[in-house]
Amino acid sequence: MKKHLVAISLFVTILGQSCQKEIITLDDEAITTGQLKSSVAPFTNPVGAGADPFVVKAGGQFWSCGSNGSGIYIHDGTTVLTDAISNGDHLVYTPPPGTMYSKNLWAPELHYLSGRWYIYFCANDGNNDNHRMHVLEGGSDANNPLNGNYYYKAKLTATGNDNWGIDGHPFYFGSQLYYVWSGWPGPTNTTQYIYIARMSNPYTLSSARVEISRPDFNWERQGYPTVNEGPHALVRGNTVNIIYSASGSWLDEYCMGRLTCTNGNLMSKSSWTKTGPVLSKTGDVFGPGHASFVKSIDNKQDWMVFHSARYSGSGWDRIIRMQQFTWHGDVPYFGAPVANGVLMARASNGGMPLANGEYKITAKCSNKCLDVPGASTENWKIIQQYTDNNSDAQRWILTDMGDGYYRIISKCSNKSLDNYMGYLNTGNSVIQYEDNGSNSQRWRIENMGNGYYRVVNKHNLLTLDIDGGSTADGAKLQQWYLHNEDAAMFKFERTN
Repeated sequence: MKKHLVAISLFVTILGQSCQKEIITLDDEAITTGQLKSSVAPFTNPVGAGADPFVVKAGGQFWSCGSNGSGIYIHDGTTVLTDAISNGDHLVYTPPPGTMYSKNLWAPELHYLSGRWYIYFCANDGNNDNHRMHVLEGGSDANNPLNGNYYYKAKLTATGNDNWGIDGHPFYFGSQLYYVWSGWPGPTNTTQYIYIARMSNPYTLSSARVEISRPDFNWERQGYPTVNEGPHALVRGNTVNIIYSASGSWLDEYCMGRLTCTNGNLMSKSSWTKTGPVLSKTGDVFGPGHASFVKSIDNKQDWMVFHSARYSGSGWDRIIRMQQFTWHGDVPYFGAPVANGVLMARASNGGMPLANGEYKITAKCSNKCLDVPGASTENWKIIQQYTDNNSDAQRWILTDMGDGYYRIISKCSNKSLDNYMGYLNTGNSVIQYEDNGSNSQRWRIENMGNGYYRVVNKHNLLTLDIDGGSTADGAKLQQWYLHNEDAAMFKFERTN
């Protein structure tokens, strides 16, 4: 009934319900505009063509895998996350003809488990009704998934059930290995549920399947058949989050939901709570879905790699995107899809863009300084811009907090730059408040080049912004979606 295939070069084979192929090329300019081939220079979305991207980190490098429908590829390793999609690739497996997994290979995932590399994929014999899940076994070099050949290992079947299944994803919780996937509850294509099963090893499901999600809500039920698919686990402490895609993958309304389990009983549907959509279309980005997640090289940043429709109404003509996300406690927070053409700092390879110390912060749009009105020491005071007067009200002390974010303290008040009330909405004022260690007082500083930086709040993933790009004294400091305008660009000058 789907979908999808990942492009490893600059093309992608897209499959529809009829399982007929259409070759779609992506204009190089759409990928490279605004991008500089540098681990420091910012990049823009999209970063490639295709669907169902999967990226993993090993040996201090990023690796991705994908399929062109008839074979599975692995990209060369790279320390630059954006290059993991468009780097050179290696064909690691082509199925033999005449099998039940010879055609329509979809959504491969690459995992290092129990001392070996495995590739999980789904395929059929040319008939979509026969789509099932399979696994390849590769080499044992934990640092290099290309060191060793891949061989067909097994078909993955839950105890007592061999229904249609796609988008398989293994993950550990504690010492137990689990497997989640999307499948039909019966023999016909009317809906797709998310299922979970235990694994006794990386190539054997050892329990019956348990349904943990079906399309319940309106945001999950756009299009027919109704769809839950593309599950991926994010485990943090004792909390397991399953991020999945919902509604028809061919629609602008395709989006992501979240299932969360906090009691450790993953094999009971009642243990899971559903939230959504957690990432959905905007006026610029349509049909975001099927994400994978990876840490930056220095382990300080969390990144999501996902696909979207190339344009409104483009259906399975897709492009690949990536952006940072954050956490609210043990639950991931994604914000909104960053629009095409918006500059973003690349995934960090170690180090922070600015040293600890005292700075004057100047807005590019006005050449005026971030300022505490009247040098106030009061909580809740809204930060403004003001003509440079060389006062302590215009001096800010940056401290690297060790997790990719800074604390920014006013010299005049010894209080933190703070996202007012922890709101998630744009237009929210930025205030000073006594330091409390919350995400609302932590800021990501991104090098945008040419001596300017963008400042992004950890709690809501919104950027600092001068209201309306004003040049007037007293214009307030607020937050907005990430953008390239001068109102969101700031110069940091050391003052000590």
